[in-house]
Amino acid sequence: MKQKHLKYIRIAVAAIMFVLFFGVGIGITQLNAVLVTQFGPGLMSLTSVFFVDTLAAVVLIAVVTLLFGRIYCSVLCPLGILQDGIAFVAQRLKGKAHRRYRFLDTRPVKYGVFLFVLILGAAGVMLPLIALLPSSNFFTIVSNVFLKFFNLILELLAQGAQGVAENAFLAHFKVSNGPGAPGWYESVNPPAAAFGFSLGVFLVVAALAAWRGRIYCNTLCPVGAVLSLIGQKPLYRIALSQDMCVCCGMCEAACKAGAIDSKKKSVLAENCVMCFNCIPACNRGGVRLEKRPKMASFSLSRRHFLGAAGGVVAGAGVAVIARKLENALPPKPSREPAMPPGAGSSKRFHSKCVGCGICIRECEGKVLVPAVGQYGLEGFMQPVVDYSRGSCVYDCNRCSNICPPNALLPLSLAEKQRTRIGIASVNSVSCIGCGICASKCPANAIKIVSGSDGRKAVVNSDHCIGCGVCQNVCPLPDGPAITVSGVTEQILVKPPEPRNEAEQNEAEEGQASQEDNPSAPAKKVAVVNTNECFSCGLCAEECPLSAIAMVDGLPSVNAAVCVGCGICASNCPAGAIKIQGGDGPTFLLGSETVDAQG
Repeated sequence: MKQKHLKYIRIAVAAIMFVLFFGVGIGITQLNAVLVTQFGPGLMSLTSVFFVDTLAAVVLIAVVTLLFGRIYCSVLCPLGILQDGIAFVAQRLKGKAHRRYRFLDTRPVKYGVFLFVLILGAAGVMLPLIALLPSSNFFTIVSNVFLKFFNLILELLAQGAQGVAENAFLAHFKVSNGPGAPGWYESVNPPAAAFGFSLGVFLVVAALAAWRGRIYCNTLCPVGAVLSLIGQKPLYRIALSQDMCVCCGMCEAACKAGAIDSKKKSVLAENCVMCFNCIPACNRGGVRLEKRPKMASFSLSRRHFLGAAGGVVAGAGVAVIARKLENALPPKPSREPAMPPGAGSSKRFHSKCVGCGICIRECEGKVLVPAVGQYGLEGFMQPVVDYSRGSCVYDCNRCSNICPPNALLPLSLAEKQRTRIGIASVNSVSCIGCGICASKCPANAIKIVSGSDGRKAVVNSDHCIGCGVCQNVCPLPDGPAITVSGVTEQILVKPPEPRNEAEQNEAEEGQASQEDNPSAPAKKVAVVNTNECFSCGLCAEECPLSAIAMVDGLPSVNAAVCVGCGICASNCPAGAIKIQGGDGPTFLLGSETVDAQG
């Protein structure tokens, strides 16, 4: 095989890998196995937990780098392949006179930045690593930028088309903001700050690629720095023939990594990403892939030493500043944010997570979002549970089994169903004891107890896992009476106890026994004024307990099931429903409860 064909083989392999990585980024779970090829997350994973497949992948990539240099950067790094595409387009848009790359020794900057990021990471400041790690950048760009724009385009198409529901093609691609909606992709809509951050990273990477090809990989990328150290003197390398080279500069002009100095007829192996663009660029065959003649010792020049030392000093200084800045920032929310299942402790999670967003794409309940201020500065862009979007699906453990750096430890489904990510608490003042939360709780951690102040929900902390189902099913119009906050240390709780028949009936029917508790206030129920009702049926549709049915065109209330939550009254456009019972008759106007006698 002629060596000039190596370039096209590399392009074909890189294109296939890019499609696979892009598929992972948009949530095609069948392609997740390809994530094991990512060197940076794999290396970080091995610092906390041992997995044979991860170790094998990391060792294999290191061995290949020792043999052939940084070929990983050209065929397995998704951000690197994306940069190649951007650089190719930029080169085509430039005039022929400007389609040239120049040799640039970036080693002092590269190793200085690497040590800077390394020291900050050791100090617990993960933001620089999150901002520079190539795989994390790629997946956040796909999730937070590409898919957001893709969503926008589809929404504009849907708005501009008539009868989208009847149009089979558009209905198939229709995008929704919530789980359970039709279409192959359900939008997460990242917070504005997360979108802005991801868009900013993409624009910087794109600008650098359009300007100097792979300069990002040879100055800012921490994975590129590690592979440069491993592949300083590869067994097989790109070399310029001292006899055939005429110093025309064609190979240097084609080198997007800026690794070829045609005047000195030399190739800087530490910067070479083995793209093989230079081989067909030479008309005389003076550039070839050849075996290294002999092992050369590693030498650290004064310039390299100063660059590395500068990175150490800068990293230590910024770590101190970051800690002081975090103390000066506004305090975190009073409620502890909830981490995804498998995080373990907040200290461990924040020191391992690289904010790639893979778990966010995998989340079946779509409740994981990039953190903006929930964790403070140290957890920016790391996944956090947002209970306002829904609840953590009880029968799902995807996020903990897909994390590339294993910041989320793998959990079996049984383990995940006992892992506490949060704890529920009840506002006894607003709770009406309807029993919906108790009937829906997958861990059977909520009971309805009748007391002197009426029926109230009570949470058993020995069983609560903080999934958020209770908060999302609470029917109160002014906000849920039961809410969930996160924990700093995730533990395994006791397995859920089976419901007995009495508990099930009590929870589902949502009624108390006045005979067992004579001191309890009279039960509130909905009462319909049939003279004012115009039979719209909205009350029956909105009732969370199905306590209202339309009979002969008029609403009929099942008093045994009704708990007087007031949702029907607040939604009745005719004001034909009022709530009676309890401390006295009341009726609801919008979200405000008013004494009927006042």
